[in-house]
Amino acid sequence: MAIANASTPTSSTYAVGQLWRCRGRSAAETPLLLINQIDTHPQGGQILHVTISEVQVRHAGMPNGTLDTLPHIPVIAQTLERSAAEHVGDSTPNQAYLPGYAEWKAAFDAGRAGSFGIAVSEILDIVEGQLAKRG
Repeated sequence: MAIANASTPTSSTYAVGQLWRCRGRSAAETPLLLINQIDTHPQGGQILHVTISEVQVRHAGMPNGTLDTLPHIPVIAQTLERSAAEHVGDSTPNQAYLPGYAEWKAAFDAGRAGSFGIAVSEILDIVEGQLAKRG
């Protein structure tokens, strides 16, 4: 993985393969976002399909009780902006996002799914809450 100069996000700077380091839920948590795919929203703008890694999301169904990676999360540019994201390098897309993307795309096309525009820390709280409800 090549490391690039750190920069702050602007909507025109996003590209597949970029790695963005952002603010998490605590000082010790600094999630890494990998842009796997970029879709153009029918009403304008971009939807970034990211993998979020280097997190600790509580999930009772996991052997160690936590998830450290979320393979597919659909976000818009505001998510990176609200998370104080810095471009830290480039990599290849994580193919583990594809099943989640396919499920999201079918729901999106049917009008039953959208994308996040909130900070990554808030997304992690929402995911953790939803996983807790599943048991």
